[in-house]
Amino acid sequence: MENRKLERTLKIIGGNQPVLLKRTREIKRPAYDEEGNIIDFGSLIIIVYNARKDDKGKIRWLLSRTPYIKICRSVYAFRHNNYKYDKRGDLFDVNYLFALMKENDKDAKIFSRMSIVNNDAETVKMLLDRVRVRIERKMRGILNGYMKLIRANYEGQIDRKRLIDEEKKLYSKFVALRRMSIFYEKWLKINFSKDLMKIYSMIRKLHSMKT
Repeated sequence: MENRKLERTLKIIGGNQPVLLKRTREIKRPAYDEEGNIIDFGSLIIIVYNARKDDKGKIRWLLSRTPYIKICRSVYAFRHNNYKYDKRGDLFDVNYLFALMKENDKDAKIFSRMSIVNNDAETVKMLLDRVRVRIERKMRGILNGYMKLIRANYEGQIDRKRLIDEEKKLYSKFVALRRMSIFYEKWLKINFSKDLMKIYSMIRKLHSMKT
């Protein structure tokens, strides 16, 4: 009985703003206003998972490269029909991700066709802000990483092999972040292009120093 209630309606407290979810019969598309801003997230796949049980860090690594909306601690919302924004299907696979989560946390749960009931402006802004903060934090980390490499290379504090190795790690993170940013832009209409260009600038600067 308790699980049925949970499947029908989830009331999740995220900070001071409650996010109300209910299961729908059909998969709803996201809705946007005349200016292109998202006003309804449409149908979502909700995963409840305790990240503290991820001893090896594999799931945290996958989540770090996966576009989602953080509803609250241990509760993640994913886009239904993500193939529309990830046609090659190699950005993420929710079913695969959940299978790994289930191996680590037997209490992990997944709910499909969930829709946010209280799609008021305050709730939408709160959830979008969480996405922005997440992506911008990652961008700052990568940008700072390139700046440190440039400075170390300029001051002769790093040998070529280590420089190449560190650059490969940063670029791998950047590629994953760029793909997530593109996904978010298509889905949530959040534009991260200015921040991405700052990283591109650092990449070009580092390459010019190596030649």
